[in-house]
Amino acid sequence: MSEGSWYYALNGSRQGPFTVEQMREFVASSAIHAETKVWAGAGEWVSLKETDLASSIDRPVGPPPLAASEVDNRFVWGLVGIQLVGGAIEFISGISLWWVFLILNVGLCVADEKRLKAAGRSAPTTWWVFLIPVYLWKRANLLGQNKNYFYAWVAAFVVSLLLAAAGGESAVEEAACPLVTEIIHKQFYQSSSCVAVTIDDEPKSGFYRATALLDNGNEIDITIEKKGENIFVRVPQQ
Repeated sequence: MSEGSWYYALNGSRQGPFTVEQMREFVASSAIHAETKVWAGAGEWVSLKETDLASSIDRPVGPPPLAASEVDNRFVWGLVGIQLVGGAIEFISGISLWWVFLILNVGLCVADEKRLKAAGRSAPTTWWVFLIPVYLWKRANLLGQNKNYFYAWVAAFVVSLLLAAAGGESAVEEAACPLVTEIIHKQFYQSSSCVAVTIDDEPKSGFYRATALLDNGNEIDITIEKKGENIFVRVPQQ
């Protein structure tokens, strides 16, 4: 075997030729590892661990990583639960709490990353915790697990958005009703009061066409505009 006959594969390209001493230096610096495909001057490409260079690989200290089936997945399933709980809370309260749930999502991802490393497994790069679905996808790939928790998170996220939107409309309807009553009393000098408001459609963001039900049984068409935290109602002349 010639001194400069070694090659290794990197990103689909052949790197070399190198001497065996250079290859050992690459191993020592972790530029190549046990699974790197190498060619030693003859035969086929093989994993480095199947060649004489295997003796240069540092042996791990301590126990091997836990099997993927033994890794704790409670934190990632907690991410799914947060989406559903968050959507339910926003639906009931009508208040957007997205930043609270973002913090909780990131916190669970960071905790999961630490748990993976404690199990001796590789974890997605820390910055992926700010893109939860990407983190979950990469996590499943690194562990060789199915992606059930990724798909469950996406589904839960969609449900949470629908719940939050419904809750937001409910809050607008509730806030609009006393304003309708005030307008009827002050501008139209009528004693009727609003019982309920139902949003019919949203022609553009923050602008609604709605129907107000009065305590005398009549219904009137109104428009509602939401600007920030303020609600503006327009009632046509009766």
